[in-house]
Amino acid sequence: MMTRPDFPRVVVAGLALVFLAASCAPTATVRGGGGPTAAQAEAVPYTGPQKRIAVKKFTDKSAKGYHRIGDGMSDMMATALFETGRFIVLERQALRDVMEEQDLGASGRVRRETAAPIGKIEGAQLLIYGAITEFEPNYRGIGGGAALPGLRIGGLGVGVKQAYVAMDLRIVDAKTSRVVAVTKVEGKATDVGAAGAGVIGGGKTTMPLALGGWAKTPMEQAIRVCIENAVNYIVQRSF
Repeated sequence: MMTRPDFPRVVVAGLALVFLAASCAPTATVRGGGGPTAAQAEAVPYTGPQKRIAVKKFTDKSAKGYHRIGDGMSDMMATALFETGRFIVLERQALRDVMEEQDLGASGRVRRETAAPIGKIEGAQLLIYGAITEFEPNYRGIGGGAALPGLRIGGLGVGVKQAYVAMDLRIVDAKTSRVVAVTKVEGKATDVGAAGAGVIGGGKTTMPLALGGWAKTPMEQAIRVCIENAVNYIVQRSF
């Protein structure tokens, strides 16, 4: 049974936990951004010219060098750009497959009326490059953030999971090879709750195989926030 002296302490602990959870919601920073979000842009009917855009393979330049995270994030970027309805998204990661299909059609082994013709691949106007500079599933104080391992508030055990991802983004004019826009995009997510509580997750699309190990974790949310804000930046700089 709870004694009266313990009651204020537990109430204060509960209020502190609520405040901490609210203050640690998923966040992101886009330097040089502003304007509507990608989700807001997607919700507005668009009938203007769609630029042809291609997402190149992202490079992993993070300190720990996680395997294939560049592939997964570039795939997510291409999907997110397509979903805005603002671009004609061209396949470049699997372009060899397209070329093989066209070569097969030209070989005479495919019915003529169904063969994919050679010389019809569209050229991109804009190329998107990304370099992943930070990828921290167990984030600890990057960029001035405070480490929050195993908090105890008022005697209550609190499990804290943090994740952080940062990416340098470049938009290149394919006609001139000029870099027309650059930015750094950051995503950070924190899951605060009682030890063993649920984790942050969700999104419009499933995680790519290359990133499947972080599905339904704060790292997934940090990645999604980073991609969302990168798409927002590209939408603003492409018209």
